[in-house]
Amino acid sequence: MSEITSPITSRPLEILDVPFLQRALDQDTFEHATAKQYTMDGAYSEVYEDEQGPIAILRYTKTLRLVGVWCDNMDFRRNALATIKAIEDATAKAKASGFTDIIFTTESPTLAKFCKKLGFVESHGQYVKQVNV
Repeated sequence: MSEITSPITSRPLEILDVPFLQRALDQDTFEHATAKQYTMDGAYSEVYEDEQGPIAILRYTKTLRLVGVWCDNMDFRRNALATIKAIEDATAKAKASGFTDIIFTTESPTLAKFCKKLGFVESHGQYVKQVNV
């Protein structure tokens, strides 16, 4: 590990930073969001840098994460009705609080398939629904 010689600082991402953000995304071997996702929909991103220049870009999101448990996994009808109501409530709460999306993970293929019908999209093992604020 190299010795740190200057302090690391952060500042808001500016439009002039987008070319080096794109270069960072292009060179990375891991899958990432697009450069646009660092700036769209009122996203807030920061550049971390030292005297040598930018080191990393971090995007902050306003995501409402859902975690829940059903009392009887075999009670499909009631679970479906409760899920619809819960997603309606979560969407209203997310909009009222300025969240941009709702997200959850599940091991249940049935729940995943059902929530896709409710507007969720699978993304890297998570299910995401965009919320129009």
